[in-house]
Order: sequence, then structure tokens, then C-alpha cells
Amino acid sequence: MNKTNEFDLLTRPNAQVPELASTGDEQSLVKARYSRSILKVAAISTDQEARILLNGLATEQITANTSSPMAEAERAALTAIRDLAGYQLGRSVPQSSSEWMRAARAVQLWLNVHDQ
Repeated sequence: MNKTNEFDLLTRPNAQVPELASTGDEQSLVKARYSRSILKVAAISTDQEARILLNGLATEQITANTSSPMAEAERAALTAIRDLAGYQLGRSVPQSSSEWMRAARAVQLWLNVHDQ
């Protein structure tokens, strides 16, 4: 499948611009995959490393121009990650805790929205 990217618009003036929601959804999908990867790494890291990783994810902002289902899933996942990062401050939280499980499930649901 041939997709147009921002560089194509510069070199091909007649290139079609993709729909904004589609572009936003694709960006959100990349963020969801990144979040899942960081959660996996944080789960096997030391407590201090996990806090740093989770705090980094907690600063993510909602992606603009996404479809309603994608925006809702992203918002829920980022909220769960922020809750986990906040709960993790100053203490050790096992990966089997409800906070970890909630964040992991929310990210998986975020990924599933794209697959539908």
C-alpha cells in the first residue's frame, strides 16, 4: 500500500493528503506500541528504572485528530499509566498488582481499537 507522507507533499505537489483522523490514528497506534514496549521493559527493570520509564510515559499528551474510539482508548490508557506512575512513587509495585494489570489492559485495548 502506497501511503503519502509529509515529504511526498514537498516533492509531489499533486499528492493526496490523507484524512486527518487516519493520520492521527496512525500516530496514536505508534504511541500505543511504544507504551506497550515501555511497560514491558519497566516490568523487568529495577524499581528506580521503572519509575523513570513510567514517569516518562506519564508525560505523553493525547494525540490530536484521532477518531473518537481511538481517542477514548488512548485517554483511558494514558490515565491508567499516569495512575501507575503516581502509585509507583517511592514504593515498589509488583507487576502482578492491579495498577500494572489495569495499565497493561488499557494499552492492549488501545491497540485493539486500531485492529477493528
